[in-house]
Amino acid sequence: MKLILDFVLVGGTIIITIILFLLMKSKKKQLSQKILIVFFVLLLFISLYFYAWLHYITWLIRICFIPNDIGIPSMAPLLFLYIKSLFLKEENLVKNTLLHFIPAALYAIFIAIPTLLYDIFAIEILSYVLSDHMFIFFKLEDLYLMFYLIISLRLLSKYRRLVKFKYSNLSTYDFNWIKMMLKGTLFIISMNFSFDIYESFYGDFEWNLEYISVVAMIILVSYLGYYGVNQSKVLLPDFLIKEDKLNRVVKKSSFLSNSEKEEFEILRNKLNIVLKTERPYLDEDLTLNTLAKQLSTTDKKLSSLLNQYMNTTFYDLINKYRVEAIKEKMQSKMYDNYTLLGISYECGFKSKTSFNRIFKKETGLSPSAYKKTLL
Repeated sequence: MKLILDFVLVGGTIIITIILFLLMKSKKKQLSQKILIVFFVLLLFISLYFYAWLHYITWLIRICFIPNDIGIPSMAPLLFLYIKSLFLKEENLVKNTLLHFIPAALYAIFIAIPTLLYDIFAIEILSYVLSDHMFIFFKLEDLYLMFYLIISLRLLSKYRRLVKFKYSNLSTYDFNWIKMMLKGTLFIISMNFSFDIYESFYGDFEWNLEYISVVAMIILVSYLGYYGVNQSKVLLPDFLIKEDKLNRVVKKSSFLSNSEKEEFEILRNKLNIVLKTERPYLDEDLTLNTLAKQLSTTDKKLSSLLNQYMNTTFYDLINKYRVEAIKEKMQSKMYDNYTLLGISYECGFKSKTSFNRIFKKETGLSPSAYKKTLL
């Protein structure tokens, strides 16, 4: 067992070091990359700390103790800030999130640093860190991280939904990897919390369960960290964030004045004409802003038309037209020699996965099943 732990901890340390190197070699680092650097530095210290415990390396334990001890209360708001940094402007983002790091700072001052000092110098006044009540406090760490993972998942879900208001293709902006990381971390922390509760009532297990959680976390984060190095940044317009509470993709035309309805109706007719004649949806990189310029309007006005008046999103509207274009080409002899994927690329899709998913959503059939009905 010790040999396996040794192998995973050493391997994980090497992988984390490589990821850090890839992140740090970039000359112009985005805020999201800087946050990941801090995150992986903490993870590196945690890995080294448990390796040191495994081999009883006292000096290394003491070097890594504080970063390891504040790891959980620091990583929780770091993940929250990281998700924000992927979608929002960097200006004042860190400043507005500093309050979230107060618990980590307090923990370092009153728990982590005193514990290390007591271990080295046996200062009597710091003996409170050995109190039995500290167990409850330590378990609050897990609950704290679980709470932040949940709100981070909800935040990610919200931002991914808002991306559909602006982009017609999301294959370039695939954030499933961070969703997997958050859910995987939540599972590991929940499992660790359950083990600790069990031990508090029924006694300790024969082997240290913390190693299982740490090894699982290292494997998960190291694997998914690669995608973080090459993540795509999606900058959401301010008006989408501000109007999100009002625009939940529900029909609100009844709340519009007659003049607003008339204005939207004119813009909708113009939109329909442009979509049918110029077919801008065939451009795989079409965005809300690009289409708004073709209509001689603003992206905010176009977004309001789609979300409030037409009860849809830019993403859904454009892909509906793309599916109709694919259905037309399936029936055309000019495209007999094209594969279904080739036709989808001609009509503005960028990936096979999104093509299959959206086509089935619009028609109720897979592309191949739909083509069979034409025969």
